[in-house]
Amino acid sequence: MFSSSSNALNKVHSNQSKFIQDRISGVEKHFGEICMALGAYTRKAAKLRDKGDSLSKALQDYGEAEGLNKSLRSAICETADTLAAIQDYRDVAVGQLEKRVIGELGVYGTVCQAAREEIRRSFQIRRQEISHQRSLEKARSRNPHNRQQIILAETQLQKSSQEAQRACDNLEQQMDAFEQRKVADLKRIITEFVQTELAFHAKAVEFYTKAFNQMSSVDVDEDLEGFRSARNVFDMEFRNAVKTDGGLGREDMVGSGAGSSLSPVITTARDRKREGQRKRNLKQSVQVEKLEVEDYEEINSGRSTSSDED
Repeated sequence: MFSSSSNALNKVHSNQSKFIQDRISGVEKHFGEICMALGAYTRKAAKLRDKGDSLSKALQDYGEAEGLNKSLRSAICETADTLAAIQDYRDVAVGQLEKRVIGELGVYGTVCQAAREEIRRSFQIRRQEISHQRSLEKARSRNPHNRQQIILAETQLQKSSQEAQRACDNLEQQMDAFEQRKVADLKRIITEFVQTELAFHAKAVEFYTKAFNQMSSVDVDEDLEGFRSARNVFDMEFRNAVKTDGGLGREDMVGSGAGSSLSPVITTARDRKREGQRKRNLKQSVQVEKLEVEDYEEINSGRSTSSDED
C-alpha cells in the first residue's frame, strides 16, 4: 500500500494539471470566438466598402449625365468623389483589421497547442517521479533488508525528482509567459481594433460633413429655372415646326362659330373641309353676281345705242 505523501503529490499534480488545462482551453475557445466575430465584422466592413463604391459610381454616372441642373450636377459629382474617398479610408481600415487584429488572434490556436504540449511533457516527468517514489516505498515495504535495491530506488527517485523540479520550474515559467502574452496580446489587439475604427470614423465624420455641405449647396430655384429655359426652347421649336410644316395657324385654332375668342376650339378635318367649301361657294357666288352686273350693264348700253339711232 502506498504512502499518503505519494497520493497527496499525485492529487496536487492532477489538480494543477486540470487548472492549467482549463486556462489554456478557455483561451483557445474564447480567442477563437473573438477571432471569428472580428472576421465576420471585417467581412461586413469590406462588403460595405464595395457597396459604398457602387453608390459613388451611381452618383458619378448621374452627375455626368445631368445637363440641365448645373448646381445639382456639381454637388452630385463632388459628393460622389467624397464618398469614394471615404471608401478608400474604409479599405485601409479593413486591411489593418485583417493584418493586425484577425491575423494576431489567428495564431493563438498554435500558441495554445504549444502550451498544451509543454504541460504534457512536464506532467509526464512528474508521473515518472511519482512512479519512482512508489517503487522506493514498495522496495522498503517488501525487502527492508535489501539495501542495494533500496539504494537504487532512492537514486532513481532522486534523479527523477530533480528532473521533475526542473520541469515544474519550466512549466511555471511557461505558464507565466503564456498568461502574460495572452493579456498583453488581447490588450494590444483590441486597442488596435478600437484605434483603427476611431481613425476611420474620425475621417468619415470629416468627409460626411463635407458631403453634407456639398449637397446643401444645391440651388433648387436655379436648377428649376434652367429646366424651364430648356423646356421653353423646345416649346418654341415645336411651334415653329408646326407653322413651317403647314400646320394649324391661329385662325384655324379658333373655331368659327364653335367657340368664343376666349375659348378657341381646334377645328377638325371635316370642319376645315366645310369651311373651304363655304369659301369656294362664296367666291363662286361673288363671281356670278359680278357676271350678272356686267351683263346688265352691257344690255343697258345696247338699248341706249338703239334709241339714239332711231
